[in-house]
Amino acid sequence: MLLPASAFLSQPAGFVRWRELRLAIQREMQPTVVQLSPSLTTDDDVQNLKRLCSQVAAIGFCVYEWTEATEETNREVLALHRRLSLGTSDRGVVQQSDGLSLLADLSDTDQGRFVPYTARAMGWHTDGYYNPTDQNVRCFTLHCLQPAATGGALSLMDDQLLIIKLIEKAPELVDLLSHPEAMMIPGNTDELGHDRPDCYTPVLFTHADGIPATRFTTRLRNIKWRNDETKTAAETMKQLIESGTDQHHTVRLQANQGMVTRNILHRREAFTDDHLHRRQMLRGRYLQLPQLTDNQLAGAY
Repeated sequence: MLLPASAFLSQPAGFVRWRELRLAIQREMQPTVVQLSPSLTTDDDVQNLKRLCSQVAAIGFCVYEWTEATEETNREVLALHRRLSLGTSDRGVVQQSDGLSLLADLSDTDQGRFVPYTARAMGWHTDGYYNPTDQNVRCFTLHCLQPAATGGALSLMDDQLLIIKLIEKAPELVDLLSHPEAMMIPGNTDELGHDRPDCYTPVLFTHADGIPATRFTTRLRNIKWRNDETKTAAETMKQLIESGTDQHHTVRLQANQGMVTRNILHRREAFTDDHLHRRQMLRGRYLQLPQLTDNQLAGAY
């Protein structure tokens, strides 16, 4: 369920406390890389899984690194996802049977009609912004099998910091962007059977658990806005994202590294492969946030 963000943001005392907490975290916490064994069975693994979940909650993402190379990467990545309570994936159009997607430059194939399966740059967005609202992506993960020869880095920005910037600079836009039909992504009829209906969605909203978030893309082509005022508000959001470089993080994953996120805003730079380096990433997209249960803390999964 997506609730209007304006309802949360109209509570002055609660918003002020939340804003102060988010800005304090931004000042005080620096992203770190946590070390995990592929088996996830050591005492250090338990502590580092806790750190991973805490960092995702606090700043929106965490990078991990396997302590040793693996031969059954899909199986071990999926075991990590299960350990983090990530069990329900979105119904993406290009997935393997295990729910993961292999992102690579597939420009000369059927999959290459989707931008993530090319070497082209991708603008700022949150994953699944075109999904039905009951399929809201709350977490996406990446695991690097091989980096590109050059390029391919991700930039990330916590969308909660963007919400704060928007309220500070243009609070009158919150209601426009919180409207349940603020943004419409036209449906698509795919000759390969990957049809998608029109999707109407708010840009700013609050999850049922009270966490504010965004559904957004700066790829304004093919997006229809509720009215001109809403389109202008979306353009203001884009400007705030692009000008907030002090709140951007850059990550270029190496082989045996991965990342777990809160589906915050992100973009990908273009990349180039060569005969030795062909960028390949395993991606997961889930309807849950990463968290550890008591059983998982004890190592049962």
